[in-house]
Amino acid sequence: MLSPLLFIYAGFAFWGYSQDISITPHLLQAILETKADIAVDLINLPFVIYLGSTALLLYGMARWRARLKSVKILSLNTFVAFMCLGLYPTLEALRPGSLQNRLPYNLVYALAEYTQQPGLKLDLDPEVKRIKDQDSLLVVLVVGESVRADHLSINGYDRKTTPKLSAIPGILSFPNISTTHTYTGASLPQILTNQGQERKDQRYTSIYSVWNKGGFDSFWIGNQTLERSYAPVINTNDTVVLIDAFKSVFSFDKRKDADLLEPFKAFLPQASRSVVSLHMIGSHWWYEDRYTDRERIFTPVIDSKYIPSLSSEQMINAYDNTLVYLDGFLASLIETLEQTKIPSVMIYISDHGEQLGEDGKWLHAQAGDAAKNPAYLMWFSQDYQRQHPETLDYFKEAAKQKSTTDRVFYDLLLISGLKYLPN
Repeated sequence: MLSPLLFIYAGFAFWGYSQDISITPHLLQAILETKADIAVDLINLPFVIYLGSTALLLYGMARWRARLKSVKILSLNTFVAFMCLGLYPTLEALRPGSLQNRLPYNLVYALAEYTQQPGLKLDLDPEVKRIKDQDSLLVVLVVGESVRADHLSINGYDRKTTPKLSAIPGILSFPNISTTHTYTGASLPQILTNQGQERKDQRYTSIYSVWNKGGFDSFWIGNQTLERSYAPVINTNDTVVLIDAFKSVFSFDKRKDADLLEPFKAFLPQASRSVVSLHMIGSHWWYEDRYTDRERIFTPVIDSKYIPSLSSEQMINAYDNTLVYLDGFLASLIETLEQTKIPSVMIYISDHGEQLGEDGKWLHAQAGDAAKNPAYLMWFSQDYQRQHPETLDYFKEAAKQKSTTDRVFYDLLLISGLKYLPN
């Protein structure tokens, strides 16, 4: 029993000390609920060698322990156990948190807190009122991944990461939006329901349940496997399609986000009063899988999955290249919408941002302001602008203000001409 526990602790210790990651309930949720097709991108050769060496060491210790006489083992274990029991409360009293916030204790506390979190409960029959009389409307909600607002040139970033979007008239960006959630498992349920970052009650309403009740068809197209934390929300759509559902998690030929556009275009002829959500893999690590050679604008790029071996320049270059890919994806989507015959709106919201070396931290699912400033963009077709100029004026002013991702749920209702009446 002891060796498996030590092996698990050793695995957490590798990430804790190689990337300065703190073990928290939020990180544990991200680890336990992230699907294998995404988690596999974090596996690297140093980690495999480290785990192999740890396994050999633990095996050797177990064999040495087996040779000891049972009396000696009992005496040794008893001595160590009593020493640890006495040491813990003494140190915690002198310096609160000195052990609780460090391995292996923080893993135990994080697991206990994670298991006590309530599950997501949804109100599947919300009361909804139509406040705009509009028979035809296509709302396209693009859910991004790990895109931070301050790395988009449309928001003033000094690299041209969004040249195509910057050239499209009428694009609105909300550069000052924030979130308290830095991983998908927590951010998507909050964005796609009326949960809010500060609400503590346990029953929420999916935006798709509101749309369905308001007379919209809802269609989800995803390039990420659904996670337990937000799958109940996604499954309130009328139709759910995952484009990479049957690909091996170890495949080197993972689908690019552009592949979302094929089923989207196939749906367009039947769109009338419809909502289509496109869930991107976006800028999730491993960055080199997220774009093509055409978008490899900034070099040198990453060449290893072991982050401590990479330079900041490599990491940021590769990350920014994923944003160039995003720029082309959204521009192509908007071009398609411009050719539709019904009023249409495109909303892009990233689930969270990304740490790019701030305070020595990388990626996300950990503390850091850089991961709390997700990108948020809107585009309105000419037909929609003519029919609802007051809505456009409202968002032009709102884009200048500081806000949180709590607003997304209500922005989507306003765009759709619906009012949610909570019970």
